[in-house]
Amino acid sequence: MPTKEQFATNINEIRESKGFTIRQVATYSGLNPSTISMLENAKRNIPKVSTLEKLANGLKEPVNKIIELAGYKPESHKSNEYEDTLTDAQKQVAYLIDPDATQEEIDQIKQLVEIAKLSKKRL
Repeated sequence: MPTKEQFATNINEIRESKGFTIRQVATYSGLNPSTISMLENAKRNIPKVSTLEKLANGLKEPVNKIIELAGYKPESHKSNEYEDTLTDAQKQVAYLIDPDATQEEIDQIKQLVEIAKLSKKRL
């Protein structure tokens, strides 16, 4: 397991290599800028997987890469096989609703969105 200092260095290097500010990563991830800053400065422990998923989205990196940098085994991460079919905006909405949503729950949300779109067109 990497130390929180090693994890912090890795996350900081990824963010800077992409030219992202902490605020940009916060916007893309839905995390608070202070949370990202504390992670990068090793002032917080390595976060849980659901936070790592958000961080990966904010850094525009594969979730498994960030999870492995945190020292988790890839198989300990619940695989979201449907995640590759979603746009970034859909992923952000799904994370806001529930980062651990099942495929059935996501399908139900999609149905509700389609109903809302149809209702909007009728107005």
